[in-house]
Amino acid sequence: MRPDRAVQGPIPGPRAQEQMARGAFDMQAIYRAAVFDEARSEGTRLVDVDGNVFIDLFSSFALGALGYNHPDLLAVARSEAFARAAVNPTSTPFVTSTSWFDFIEQIERHYAPAGMASIFCVDGGGEGTEAAMKAAFVVHGERRRAAAGGPADPLQLPADALAAVMNNASTDAVIVSFGGAFHGRGLGSLSATHSKPIHKADLPAFGWPTVPFPANRWPLERYAAENAEAEATSLAALAAVLDQYAGRVAAILVEPVQSEGGDRHASPAFFQAVQRLARAAGAALILDEVQTGVAISGTLWAHEQLALPTPPDLVTFGKKMQLGGFFASPDYTIRQFGRMYQTRNGDRCRAMLSVATHQVVARDGLCAQVREVGAHFLAGLQALSDAFPALISDARGKGFLLAFDLPTPAARDAFLKAAMRRGIFASYTGTRSVRLRPHLITPRADVDEALIVFHEVAREMSV
Repeated sequence: MRPDRAVQGPIPGPRAQEQMARGAFDMQAIYRAAVFDEARSEGTRLVDVDGNVFIDLFSSFALGALGYNHPDLLAVARSEAFARAAVNPTSTPFVTSTSWFDFIEQIERHYAPAGMASIFCVDGGGEGTEAAMKAAFVVHGERRRAAAGGPADPLQLPADALAAVMNNASTDAVIVSFGGAFHGRGLGSLSATHSKPIHKADLPAFGWPTVPFPANRWPLERYAAENAEAEATSLAALAAVLDQYAGRVAAILVEPVQSEGGDRHASPAFFQAVQRLARAAGAALILDEVQTGVAISGTLWAHEQLALPTPPDLVTFGKKMQLGGFFASPDYTIRQFGRMYQTRNGDRCRAMLSVATHQVVARDGLCAQVREVGAHFLAGLQALSDAFPALISDARGKGFLLAFDLPTPAARDAFLKAAMRRGIFASYTGTRSVRLRPHLITPRADVDEALIVFHEVAREMSV
């Protein structure tokens, strides 16, 4: 039976603190917020080792999809096929098993975004976005050489050119990204990440251009004119950058919703215009769906809601997919041997869990549930903002991609701590935003419970 929300003492409690002390050797120990009880946590309820029970609106930065200990996922993990995949690692591109082909067939037939011709798998979302950027550079380089009358195949270049490549000769091609973006922490993807200085300080970066992201204000009806002006400004800046770097832009990289940068949105018309500009510039449109993919927006892929006239060129994934990578359109499917390869290129255990996750999403109608419950949650957050306008603003979102702002970072942090003391586990984003990422199975009753707590905290902070 699912445990009820209950917080019995300080957070973290004594048992959690004891366990955290054991993990001090871990460089990431400074980030740890909780130690959960893997056996007792269930569904949307996160139970910690001190017995505190939280409604989990964090889901490990949107990593979780079906809550804790979902029976379908446990059945996969307990299967003979899963055990054999776990103890028999393979270099999947060269040697694999039938379980990998089950994954490929299921994803291609039922879950890949429209217009995609292939998939490339790695371990995590940031790594997948970086791999997609590589694919965009590869195609861009091949096209530039062919247009100049040279060989598309780089191995056909003269020996001195190949020697220069081996000595780190760099292309002058660029990727255009948006202010506030987060695309990963690898040394390549960091050059397209602009959410927090701490991510980039002291690290080398490519001098790629950045344009402002509109970051629409909410409610959308109230700020229609202001949002339209912000989008027009962003598009004008993008057009100017494409002119400045004419012939050198390999890709435009953008999130359907900027998540780590503060849950920032733009309209479908904005993304349609970005795609037109990319097409005119001969650049790939890469949509980073690491956090927005797999039903959390209310559709399987968030870009389904953008009404793009043609499919994007590349779509990256991670988190709820259970592994990372990208989907590619026919023009960006890399076929040359050795061009796109990593030793594992696909964890068969994670692939089995990915298929099971997608099957549950389809069977249980979770996209529709996320749309319905998410709309109810957003309406409740907007009512919260109306009740406490000096404290809560810009309640926003689609599906379970939800957020709202407080006046300062300190106020945001105080709000989160107070909510956690009442058994609601949420998280932060941007500089002063509360980020909500419920599990896909989250029912309306949990949302109502969370909204009551949010009202209590807001009232307490407004005294």
